Amino acid sequence: MSNGFHKQVMHSFAERLRSARIEAGYAHAKDFAEALGVEPPTYRYWERGQAAPDLTTLTRICRLLKVEPNDLLPLGRHIRAAESRGRDAA
Repeated sequence: MSNGFHKQVMHSFAERLRSARIEAGYAHAKDFAEALGVEPPTYRYWERGQAAPDLTTLTRICRLLKVEPNDLLPLGRHIRAAESRGRDAA
């Protein structure tokens, strides 16, 4: 996976996570981190696109936010197009 593609995926996940958190009524990342049972700095890394939760934690996130994993994961057309461009350049 190209570094540019990885950054794009992480950025998209981070944006979707933040939006879902706010929509679910958690105005502050700290409040959601506490509800999730993780350290606030860890959660903020996820919202900044600097790290990603493991699958078990992602499942808990989805349950708390009442979203499906596909709502958070960047599987959309723009990501697939970026991946194709990266392969063409290689």
